[in-house]
Amino acid sequence: SEAAEAYQLARNAGWMVTISARSGETEDSWLADLAVGWRGDQLKVGSITQSERLAKYNRLLAIEAETGWSMVKWPATGEAA
Repeated sequence: SEAAEAYQLARNAGWMVTISARSGETEDSWLADLAVGWRGDQLKVGSITQSERLAKYNRLLAIEAETGWSMVKWPATGEAA
């Protein structure tokens, strides 16, 4: 897909990658899975005031619980928070 191609171009250039939601999102949490699967540097979905956004944060927490990976990193060091 174009998104996968853009991701690969960015990684090959040494750039950080932000996985971002768009307005009009649903409660489907696939974007969180994509962000983890692609090892995105940031996931931008907005505040937790809307259920469609909260679903993505909840999915990240579920992935963290299932894998033991930390989904939060300190920006300056990249170390798990």
